[in-house]
Amino acid sequence: MTKLVKVGARGDGIEWKYALKNVQADDVLLLEPGYYKLEQGMQVCDLTIKGTGSSPEDTIIDGNFILGGDCNFFTMENLCLETKSNYNPLFVENSADTYLTLRNVVLDGGVDNTAAIAVNGQCTLELFSVKVLGASISLFASANFRMTMNDCLVDYNSEKYSAIGIQGKGTAIISNSIIKGSLSTYSNSNCEVDLNNSEVTIGLIHGQTWMNMLNSKITSDSDSSFYISEDSWVNIVNCSFAGGVFIDKETRTIMQNSSLDRLIVCDDAKLTINNSTVNSHADFQDRASCDATRVTFSSGVNFKYFIALNGSASMRGRDLVINADNSTIAVQDDAKVILNILSDSKQDVLEVECDKKDNINIVGVAWEVKS
Repeated sequence: MTKLVKVGARGDGIEWKYALKNVQADDVLLLEPGYYKLEQGMQVCDLTIKGTGSSPEDTIIDGNFILGGDCNFFTMENLCLETKSNYNPLFVENSADTYLTLRNVVLDGGVDNTAAIAVNGQCTLELFSVKVLGASISLFASANFRMTMNDCLVDYNSEKYSAIGIQGKGTAIISNSIIKGSLSTYSNSNCEVDLNNSEVTIGLIHGQTWMNMLNSKITSDSDSSFYISEDSWVNIVNCSFAGGVFIDKETRTIMQNSSLDRLIVCDDAKLTINNSTVNSHADFQDRASCDATRVTFSSGVNFKYFIALNGSASMRGRDLVINADNSTIAVQDDAKVILNILSDSKQDVLEVECDKKDNINIVGVAWEVKS
């Protein structure tokens, strides 16, 4: 039976240590504003802890919690969890089959700690208005998960670790959130990732990942700020990329109504791109293929070619707009292009540098082979 337990030092609440010593399954601990210390990690079982202050920072718990095989759920609301040790603030063991729910919570990572939330077992993870500071959310290889994140901030811009690292099997739905750092799936991932109305510094998509990306931004301006690899399938709609999108291996990517600065597609990757803009450079290598419709390709000052193909790469384009700005298309080796140009706003004659003129079919604009 659920029991409300008031905890604090204002006269009508019991002491923290006594509450922990006598806690029972289904209890709800109502914490008055203040500082609460866990001397050692607490193995929780069917417990809810709520701060009663006006903000999460009014109620601070210094410690860490462990969810094991006997924990059906653990809920935290309106409080701040700090961990001044090498332990993960929230650790889900391999044996777990549990729900972990955080609402209006601040997680502050500890000493040398990379994962504020570390999931190893089976877990439904629900995060609403949560801030993760100086640490990551990590779903490890043994995890079987369903993660829902809404209106959250993960601030962990580490060069070594991911802000959100996804391995194992499951679904991650991230909405209306900001990820200051990388969102990564790995070679041992078998997952679906839905990124909606969110902002991420870097995206690294590997393994067997099905990804849907809607109304979102990748803010890094690096060449591979969004990297799609291995056996991933990615659907991108109405998104922007400040830097480059790099696609390789046997991936399949569909991009619509989006903008990016640079594009590199190689190996056996296939790209379908519609109603989008590539601002500086597009490069297709090896056996890669691109099917483009109503796409604008422009030239950047740092690139000799604004569209380049080599190997046996192929590109088919319909109703394209090109802003060559006296730049050149390169079609080398056995690469092939079939392009229908709707508009060329920068020059009268498009220059094409090629090895085999018969591999080039461009209509809608005058073009010539560059000597």
